[in-house]
Amino acid sequence: MPGIDDIIEQVLAAARGRLERGVETSRAYGDEPILMRGSQLASYQPEPIRQMRALARRPEARSWTDARLFVEQARLMSGYEDDFPSSEPLLSYFPTYAAMSNRQLRSYFTWRTHVRAGRVEKTSTSYAYVYLYELINGVGAEPGEEAFRAIEAFWQAYRKFDSGLDRYVRAWLVDYAVYHDLDPALALPYVAVEHDWAVAVLAEAERRALELAAPRSRRQGPGDLPVPEGEATRLFDALEELSTYRLAHARLYRERPEELRDVTYLVFGRLARYYRSNRTQGLTESLFGARREMPHLMFASAVFYPGERHPDATYDLAGTRRYACRGGLWTCDALHDGGARSSKLGQVLRAVDRQLRVALDYPHQLKERGDPKYLVSLVDRAIGDYLSWRRAHAPVRVEIDLSKLAGIRAGAAQTREALLVDEEREDEKDLAPAPATSGAASGPAPATAPGPSDPAAGVGLLPEERALLAALLDAKEAPAGTDLLVDSINERLFDLVGDTVLEFDDSGRPTIVEDYVDEVRSILG
Repeated sequence: MPGIDDIIEQVLAAARGRLERGVETSRAYGDEPILMRGSQLASYQPEPIRQMRALARRPEARSWTDARLFVEQARLMSGYEDDFPSSEPLLSYFPTYAAMSNRQLRSYFTWRTHVRAGRVEKTSTSYAYVYLYELINGVGAEPGEEAFRAIEAFWQAYRKFDSGLDRYVRAWLVDYAVYHDLDPALALPYVAVEHDWAVAVLAEAERRALELAAPRSRRQGPGDLPVPEGEATRLFDALEELSTYRLAHARLYRERPEELRDVTYLVFGRLARYYRSNRTQGLTESLFGARREMPHLMFASAVFYPGERHPDATYDLAGTRRYACRGGLWTCDALHDGGARSSKLGQVLRAVDRQLRVALDYPHQLKERGDPKYLVSLVDRAIGDYLSWRRAHAPVRVEIDLSKLAGIRAGAAQTREALLVDEEREDEKDLAPAPATSGAASGPAPATAPGPSDPAAGVGLLPEERALLAALLDAKEAPAGTDLLVDSINERLFDLVGDTVLEFDDSGRPTIVEDYVDEVRSILG
């Protein structure tokens, strides 16, 4: 049986024979594939790939870093497309072209051709990282916002196949915006801004708590009560952002939100003072570290070659972090805690939830988890102080029985009558209206309207008001309890006189203002 080499030779010989005979035919011939053995096909290199391989063997390439070699090769292959029929997998921690075989290179460039055409398909994740490295280094998209959008779009499309890219691409997008001085709004979605802001709220709450002077004795009471509602709400929201234990999801919070919020505020402040006295670091710093400037490696864990030295620059991101480049070296002034929630803070908040349920005799209790004794004691004291303060400052409930008002009035009248002296009774008789005539017994007499000559006609003084004014004009002492009459007279005469007519002397008795005695006399006629 002939071997593969014999078969290939027979096919090629037949083709040469047809050409030598010069047989004319109307059939149109196109390019025909070169016949190779399987072992030869495995090592076959298209010309662009051969040139890329040769680039690594140049004398000047010996001094290049792996990152620079990758970028130089990427630029050479920036427009290359392939249609390799199979896909060779690749598994590499730092994948580059140099780490790929010929079949893997052709598999990658074929997959990249599809991606650039808008068809993002699942492949070896190492190929996805190589594609991202190209974009980061300005290959495949114009450096700047266009490349940023390309990185973002590819990541969003491919993460449904492998969400592990999130760990790196988020940071790379931020670095890309900083490195190319793009609009900070592009990077903000990928920065833990809410986390950093929440830590700042905790730091401010801790500072305020430390400013409060602790009471020197139990009689003075706690100095952190009453709880400021606005500050307590801001702190509660910040703790909700930072803690692994979510108080806002607790059953007690749905039914007793104010108590849980206020006790949490008290516990945080007292725990901050405890840390100042018993720890080398403050509470917030022990949980999330302190903001400080540290060296920053751009595009960490990526294959990146910067080329020329980056000019000195400063880049502020939402006030929570500040990047600076000096002499080509980058620093980042920010929190460096990774943006994760704190389980230690979660333990504190769960202790607050549990102990408050115990104090309120809440029907749904939480199980004991072996919290530190100092923490349980601190929480219990805060709860006790808070509940005592609420009881002491509870609003007084006043209920009025309207059905008893008539009896109260009658009793007041009897008391007043018992306190009157004989002279006051005589004065009341003088001020009382004249008794009705005998004709009035048969029926009320029609009221006589004041005539035009009556000066009080336009004022509308009532009989008892006229009687009081007349008594004061005659220098008689007015009886007690005429305050309402005085106010009424002043209101009626204000439009006519333009001032207060009656006032009270040092003994509390009403008198006519001396300047208006004649006017009052003329009004009464």
